[in-house]
Amino acid sequence: MKVFNNQKKNQSGIIVLPTVLLFAGFIVEITIATTLGAYFLVTSEFGVRQSAQALLAAQSGIQDALARVTRDKDFTSASYIVNVENYSAEVSVCKDTCVGAGKNRLWATGSAQRQRRKLEAIIVIDPVTAEVKLESLKEVEATIL
Repeated sequence: MKVFNNQKKNQSGIIVLPTVLLFAGFIVEITIATTLGAYFLVTSEFGVRQSAQALLAAQSGIQDALARVTRDKDFTSASYIVNVENYSAEVSVCKDTCVGAGKNRLWATGSAQRQRRKLEAIIVIDPVTAEVKLESLKEVEATIL
């Protein structure tokens, strides 16, 4: 009888180990899921912020090119860089040959770390009054490097 009671005491502790392991597994799984969710939320928010900053840099590049063309109607440039805080825009101005006589095409590619946003503007220069008018402004592409 003592042997039987002794075996029963030893077997009653066996169920505790799988139960503890099961609960520990649930806790680890919830921790991993929460950590991954927080990581993806933070990185997506950071990417959205970088993309907005790249767009701001591209818009600043277009504004700079508009100012240069307004001051000098014959201004053309293969490429130049405009720095906006920690971000930059590569700007190109093409006169007459790209879209027709009296029109200029402006390109600006804004960069913010891994994000790139490219804007294209078409402007019309009145030959009589030399007035510069914005005909169109559109986003050409957005890329992640």
